[in-house]
Amino acid sequence: MALQGSGTISLSQIQTEFTGANPISMSEYYRGGSYVPTSVGGAAGGWSSFIGNTHYGYSYNTTQYTTVLYWAGVQIRFQGGPQFNYSSGGYDYEPGPLWSSSGGGKGGGVVYYYQVRRRISATSITVNTSIPASGQISMSQFYGGRKT
Repeated sequence: MALQGSGTISLSQIQTEFTGANPISMSEYYRGGSYVPTSVGGAAGGWSSFIGNTHYGYSYNTTQYTTVLYWAGVQIRFQGGPQFNYSSGGYDYEPGPLWSSSGGGKGGGVVYYYQVRRRISATSITVNTSIPASGQISMSQFYGGRKT
């Protein structure tokens, strides 16, 4: 829970929010130090199972590579070059087992379709911007400060 945005903040409130050693010392609470983070966020979510009708289509011929990502029938990505892992719109995508292939005739390209899965991407939010990383600290700089 973040510290309040106005009023008197005590050293014990700062220690309760950020943890720290006893006796309390203001030098423990510089931004980016042991107790006051510069950013907080959530870990990436778990991967979904591989989905067969949602795929990365990877094709190549003698002159170029193309990678196309579809999720639930919607094209998410198109790129020249064989690159698979991708993040967009708050999700990470990863190819899985080969699902099918087509093409490959005389001089033509081959298209490989891979199953794909996705997860919610990790997040990061910048916090505690008013707390200095060095120098003089005032109690009002801790307004809205947070550990998590």
